[in-house]
Amino acid sequence: MTEPVAGVAATSSGPEPAPTLGPERAPAKARPAPVPPPLRVPGHALELTPETAMQKVVLPGLVELTLGNVVVPRRFEPHRIAGFVMRLEDVPASSSTELVRRFGLDQVAGWPPADELHVLRFYAHNPQLYAAPFASGIYQVDLIELPAGTELWRIDAQGAEQRVGAYLHRQVGWVSTGPTTLGPASWNRPPVPLRPTVRRGLAARYHGGDFDADFGPRPGEVTLHPLPGQWPGDDFVHEAGVATRLVMIDELDCLDVVRWCGQWHALPVELVDSGPEWVVIHYIGQNGPQAADLGLAEVDYRVWRGCVPRTELTDVREHRVTLFP
Repeated sequence: MTEPVAGVAATSSGPEPAPTLGPERAPAKARPAPVPPPLRVPGHALELTPETAMQKVVLPGLVELTLGNVVVPRRFEPHRIAGFVMRLEDVPASSSTELVRRFGLDQVAGWPPADELHVLRFYAHNPQLYAAPFASGIYQVDLIELPAGTELWRIDAQGAEQRVGAYLHRQVGWVSTGPTTLGPASWNRPPVPLRPTVRRGLAARYHGGDFDADFGPRPGEVTLHPLPGQWPGDDFVHEAGVATRLVMIDELDCLDVVRWCGQWHALPVELVDSGPEWVVIHYIGQNGPQAADLGLAEVDYRVWRGCVPRTELTDVREHRVTLFP
């Protein structure tokens, strides 16, 4: 990965040279698209470590919304991802066309044709967040907040790569590192705090206090954020209108993943937004056709959401998974 992007906000007025992620990545020769990956044999999952660089393809229609920190109510937030990801080391550098074929995107009904491909790159940070149902190094995540330091890269038809965006953390959002363009990518200049109505994601206790948190920007680190209405301590850094504190994970009292989950028409769902009489649900099961039949929208490849009456939810409860200690 490149150096963390903590200083990007101060220099976001123009493009900067695109650094390379890891060793120099030169386009490989064209290869035939692979067959769908076989299911993983238990006990043979490829190992992930906090330092493993991961990659996720971005649906073309979401690229400018991501760069512009645009939230689409009930459908999309630029600081979260769900779906399929891969280890970067398992993806040979190639042209955008070759990568589309390699990933099988040309076989996905409705995938928009494009000369460019955009990918998110970030550290894994914690292997517990990833399920590995396939043998070819494809992992699945239900819904996670992007780690601080996540990068957005553009790959063109010749295989040239350029970093076009950097995600600082949930209080600042995305900063463009490429040329300024008209459209959603320039709508919301950072800082753009992303504060959901339902608390979810990393929750950290530090010196007895309760904080929201993001992994990163480096493996082994977390960025702490005061809760809404909470006054940050004197040891927090105030920059770009927000207060954060960077600590090592082993300095924390504890680190949990918090989610509010329930059932909707017998489907397992997570609550991601809430109003007086409605909730936005994110499907966390595996039966996509059933989710679609019940009216949920496929907002990304095999990622379903919907807005439903609060009264239709059952068995709603907080789920916490402890990541540390």
